[in-house]
Amino acid sequence: MEKITCPICENDKTFLFTNKKGFNLYKCIECKMLFLFPVPKSADVYDDSYFSGAEKGFGYVDYDIDKEPMIPVFNKYLDIINSLGKKKDRLLDIGAATGFFMNIAKKRGFEVHGVELSDFAAKQGREKGLDIVSGDLFTKKFSENSFDVVTMFDVLEHVGDPKTILEEVRRILNQGGLLVLSTPDAQSLWARLWGGNWQLIIPPEHIHYFSQKNLADYLSKSGFKVELNTKIGKSFTLQYILKMLYKWSNLKMFLTGPVLNKFLSKVSLPINLRDNFFLIARKNE
Repeated sequence: MEKITCPICENDKTFLFTNKKGFNLYKCIECKMLFLFPVPKSADVYDDSYFSGAEKGFGYVDYDIDKEPMIPVFNKYLDIINSLGKKKDRLLDIGAATGFFMNIAKKRGFEVHGVELSDFAAKQGREKGLDIVSGDLFTKKFSENSFDVVTMFDVLEHVGDPKTILEEVRRILNQGGLLVLSTPDAQSLWARLWGGNWQLIIPPEHIHYFSQKNLADYLSKSGFKVELNTKIGKSFTLQYILKMLYKWSNLKMFLTGPVLNKFLSKVSLPINLRDNFFLIARKNE
């Protein structure tokens, strides 16, 4: 029988945590990592509807509208980045989508670049005048030591091979450069209370589920120094919240229609279940 090893600590002491929508989610006894096995192909997830309509149950009703409530949060992220010595530097946003965060960083003086798996979303970003490469982090083959800041907001949980991605991020960061990310916390109180019914267990969209500790431990052993590891709340439109509840509960949506959706998209709510974490790590000299 094939041994299933943890993708972060490589321990083979793992067990089947839950099965959801036909996908097996395993847990590492050693570092508490949760991960799908086998790793599903992500290409079928991030089509046009992921960013506009969420017809398959994944993604956003309208990405740019759904991200509007996040403007103060993104500015807070940038304030923290500035406080760590990075201002108006060269920034790469991985999983840039339509460039919503990139636009904010650009207005703050950063030289912004992005990569986005969805050509549909990347084209929208390029139409805004942003430099967004269609593809993954390896598509353009960035030079070594070419960025001062690399951001990955709600991205790491989506990638099939997080260690390879993090190794490449370190390679393209300048000495002293910052990796800035947010991702779900599988060891948060909220996640542990809900277990297999945690609302952020949404395969095949989310593949890997870290904790504050196991990700910080891995980065500390991989040429990074963790500068900040905390919880920062987010804000969402009501239409996005209802979509998440629909995905979580599998209940049929009863609130539909363009007029109602337009109203729901203008109502936003701050939410902090403390099941997401915000981490900044500096590339060691």
